[in-house]
Amino acid sequence: MTNADELLGRLTRLDREGLAKVLALRPDVLEEPWPRRLDVVAARLASPESLNEALLRLPMPLVQVMRAVQLCYALGQRPAPLGEVARLLGAASVESFVDDLTERALLWRDGDNVVLPDLLHRNSFEPEGLGQPVANLLGELGTPWLAKLSRALGLPDAKRKPELLLGLVRFFRDGDRVRELFATAPEDTRKVLRDMADGVPEVDGVVPGGWAFDHGFLFATYYGSAAMPIEVALALRGPDHQLPFTPDEPAYTVTHIGTEAAEAASSAAALRLLDRVSAIVDLAAAEPFPLLKDGTIGVRLIKKLAKETGGTTAEIELAIDLAAQAGLLLADEPEPPGRGRKAPPPTLAPDPDLARPAPALLYRLLLTTWWDPEPPEYETDVDALVRQAVVRLLARLDPGDAITDLDALTRLAEWHAPMLPTDDFAGHLRVALTEAELLGVVAHGAVTAAGRALLAPEKLGEVADELVSRARTTALFGTDLTAIVPGSPDTRLTALLDRVADREAQGTATSWRFSPASVRRAFDQGATAAELLDDLRTIAAGELPQPLVYLVNDVARRHGEAQVLDVASVVVGEPALLAELAAHRKLAKLGLRAVAPTVLTSTVDSSGTLEALRGAGYAPTRHASDGTIVLPARDQVEPAMAVHDPEAGDLPPDPAEHAARLLAAPASGPALLRGQLARAMSDRYAGRLTPKQQQLCWQLEAGLPVDVLYRPDGAEPVRLVIAYPEIDGDVLDVWSLEDRAYVRLELARIDLAQASTAVSFA
Repeated sequence: MTNADELLGRLTRLDREGLAKVLALRPDVLEEPWPRRLDVVAARLASPESLNEALLRLPMPLVQVMRAVQLCYALGQRPAPLGEVARLLGAASVESFVDDLTERALLWRDGDNVVLPDLLHRNSFEPEGLGQPVANLLGELGTPWLAKLSRALGLPDAKRKPELLLGLVRFFRDGDRVRELFATAPEDTRKVLRDMADGVPEVDGVVPGGWAFDHGFLFATYYGSAAMPIEVALALRGPDHQLPFTPDEPAYTVTHIGTEAAEAASSAAALRLLDRVSAIVDLAAAEPFPLLKDGTIGVRLIKKLAKETGGTTAEIELAIDLAAQAGLLLADEPEPPGRGRKAPPPTLAPDPDLARPAPALLYRLLLTTWWDPEPPEYETDVDALVRQAVVRLLARLDPGDAITDLDALTRLAEWHAPMLPTDDFAGHLRVALTEAELLGVVAHGAVTAAGRALLAPEKLGEVADELVSRARTTALFGTDLTAIVPGSPDTRLTALLDRVADREAQGTATSWRFSPASVRRAFDQGATAAELLDDLRTIAAGELPQPLVYLVNDVARRHGEAQVLDVASVVVGEPALLAELAAHRKLAKLGLRAVAPTVLTSTVDSSGTLEALRGAGYAPTRHASDGTIVLPARDQVEPAMAVHDPEAGDLPPDPAEHAARLLAAPASGPALLRGQLARAMSDRYAGRLTPKQQQLCWQLEAGLPVDVLYRPDGAEPVRLVIAYPEIDGDVLDVWSLEDRAYVRLELARIDLAQASTAVSFA
C-alpha cells in the first residue's frame, strides 16, 4: 500500500471540518485545476513538492517532533512509539504536536504510535550532530567483513549476511552494551570518539581509531572520511541525552505605535511608491533602460534615476523590480548585429500593449506582485517566504502595535520558519521589512491595513481604494512661486506640477518651484496660457498668486518669439529681434545669417539651435518645414490592452466549500488509460481518426490543454480550451481553462475536426 492509498483511507474518515482544516493547512493542494476527488487530494498531499512546501512552513516545535519521529524510524522503531518520541525530546507529552502534524497530513496516529510517510524518512541527521544509521553503514560491507566485526564484538557465529546484519544492528542499538565495550577502548581512541559523538559525526583524514574501526564505532566511507553511526553517538552521549525541543515562542516586547500614526505613514509610503513607479515607467518610455549582462540595472543608472525622481536608491530598486515583475516593464533583446559590430545591450522599457492602471489598481498590482511573486525555477523563494512569515507574525498583534526590537523579531521569525534554506535569516528579514515599509505594508514596525488585507484578499480592493483616496488633490501656492502639498499628492496632482514646475523637496510635505524654464517646458509640450492657468486653478487650495499668473502670461507672451525651422536650420522672427540674435556673442557658433528681414539661417541643426537660443535666455519654438509646430512626444493615453486586475477572480479557494464538494463526490475514480480517449472518439468518427485527431487525444491524455469546438444542443458552437479529461460513459469531464471549472461535454458534440494544436497554460 502506498502512502497516497493510506492517506486516502484516512481522508475518507474525516468530516467536513476536519478535511477543511487539512486543505487550509496545505493550500497548494487546491491549486487549479481543483482536485475532482479525494484520491487526487491524497496524491497531491503525498507528492514531494507538496511535502516540501509544507515542511518549509512548520514552526520549530513541529520540526523538532518530526525529527524525533524520523530518528525513531532510522533506529528501526517503525511506527514510532509516542512515548519514545516524548523521551527523545524530554517532554511529558507530544500528543498535541503530533495531532498538529496529523492535521497537516505529514504523519498520522495509529493508536500510541506515529506513522511516517516514506518520503519523509531520513538517513542523515546532521542538524542534530548525528550521522547515518548503523544498518546503512553495515549494508555497504561484504559478508567477510561483517563476520569479522561480529567476532570482534563477541556475537554468536552466523554464516549468512542477513543474520550477521541482524545481530550487529541489535548490538549497536543496545546502548548499555555499546558503553561497556567503549570502556575497554584505548584512552586516545575514547577521546576522539567522545568528541565525534558530541556533534561531529564524520571527519576527513586519518584518525587514531584502529580499535574504533575494528569494533564498528567508526566506518570508513567511500570518500575517505570516518563516520560514526547514530547508535554509537547516542550511546556515548548517555541514556539521558535529549534532542533540542523548544515548544515555547521566544519572548518579545510589544510597543504601541498608534493606529493613526501607522496608517498615515502607510498612506504616505504607498503614494510615494506609486509616484516612483509612474516616474520610472515614464522615464523608461522616453529612453529604455540599458541592462547589464546579468539582466540587472546598473548602480550608476539607479543613482541617476533616484536623483531625477527625488527618490532613494532603495525606492528606485523596488519600483523597477516590481514594475518588471508586474509586466509594466519588459526586457527587450536587440537584433543580432552585423559582422564586426558590437551588440547593443538589452533594454527595459514599457510594454506598448499595456495601459497604465489607475492608482488603486496599480497599488493592488504592486502589492500582490510583492506578496506572491512568480517562484524561481528549481529554487525556494526565501525572500517571499520570509516576508510572508513576518507579516503574518506582526498581524497577530493589535492594530498599531509593533515589535521594534529587530533581534527579537528575527528570533521569533526563525522559530516560526526554521526550515528555510538560508544562512542569513536576519539579512532576509531586514530586506523584507525595508520593502514592507516602502510599500506601506508595515509602518514603524506595525502591520497596517494594507498588510492585513494581504492575509484577507477579499478586502484588498477596499483598502487600496481608501488608501489612495487619502492622497492630496490640492496644493498651496505661495507668492514666492512655490507650490506645497502637505502630505502625499495623488498621481494627477504630481503629474501636473511636475509638468510645469521643478520638484524641490519631498518628505512630510512636497514642494515645487515655478520658473520661466519650467513654465516654458509646459508650453513646449503644447499647453496654452489659458489651459495651464485653468489646470492650476483646479488644484489650488485658494486663488492663484498674482506673481504666478504674471509668470505664466509673460512666458506665454514670449513663447514662440523666435521660430526654429527644420531646414538645418532657419530662424524666423521680427526684424529687430533677428538683428539682436545675429549680433549676440553667445550665438556666434550658430553662424546666423540674415536672408530676409524676418529670416535667419543657422549652420547648426534645429535641435542645437533651439538649445543655444534657450541657453541665451530666449524662448523659441520648433516648427516643421511646413510651418506647423512640433510638439514633444506625449505618453500614449489609451493602449490596446489594459493590465489585468489582480483581484478579479483570484481570491484563494475556500477550503470549507471544497471539503463539502469532495466529500459529496466519490472518493476515487478510474484513471484514464493510454489510448482510451482516442478509442472513444474513434467511435464518434466511425472508426476513422486522422493522425492529427489522434495526436490531440494523446495530448489531452498527457495533460496538455487543447482548443476544441463544442456544438451544444440548440446553441451556437463555442471554442473551449480544455485539459485533464476523464471519460464517464458518453461524456467527457474536462477542466475548462476559460471558466476555471470542470465541465461535462458529450463526446458526440466535440468537433475534433475543428480542434487546434495544443496551447500553453501560460
